[in-house]
Amino acid sequence: MLILPLGTHREARSSPPLLTLLVCLVCIVLYFVMSPATKMAFAYDPRTLHVGHMISAAFLHADLSHLLGNLFFFYCFSSTIEKEITAKGYVAIFLMFAVITHVAYSLMTKTILPSLGLSGVVWGFMGLFLARFPFQRVDCFIWFLWIFRTIAVPAIVFVLGFLMMDIVGLRRNEPGINHVAHLSGFMGGLILVGFWGVLERDGGSLAAQARARVRPSRVTTTLREPRRGHDWN
Repeated sequence: MLILPLGTHREARSSPPLLTLLVCLVCIVLYFVMSPATKMAFAYDPRTLHVGHMISAAFLHADLSHLLGNLFFFYCFSSTIEKEITAKGYVAIFLMFAVITHVAYSLMTKTILPSLGLSGVVWGFMGLFLARFPFQRVDCFIWFLWIFRTIAVPAIVFVLGFLMMDIVGLRRNEPGINHVAHLSGFMGGLILVGFWGVLERDGGSLAAQARARVRPSRVTTTLREPRRGHDWN
């Protein structure tokens, strides 16, 4: 079965998510221009706590399915969050997710295998989105055998469903997947929602501003004859 998130129903600014698109572009370019040996040179070794490699490893991917899977999930949740917060806030939490997930990997892993991929950051944005917009719907593409379908499910169902699969994978010691990065990124996103007021753009989201503009007044007014040459107030 294949499940891919396509986007969210969250109303936000109509401008394109430039930072999210930039991250996707960098990941794609590096995947095609860097050799496997070069990628491993910039991957994160859990024995080192090398901060530079914590960040560089987030942009590197082992194979095409690894890249595409991460980018689908990343764009879905990161693009929505980016439209709600400041550019500085976005860059800050991106870097924090990259560092937090790799530090957790160093502290909790029993292996010395290097780590690379955007999934820890992806899970950070998923946790942040869930904590902030738990009932916003996520459009999903589902492929199971001969069945192809697009459905919309609440974020709380989508994210927690994948979270449970990650926990099962961690308990089974599933190889080739950094479940520690996934779970630590998710927890980081839940914690960072407490700083939403600092991250949010001035005036809040565009949707909130629109609702404020159309909210009917609760003040009772008295009708008066309009003055000559003026519209009714």
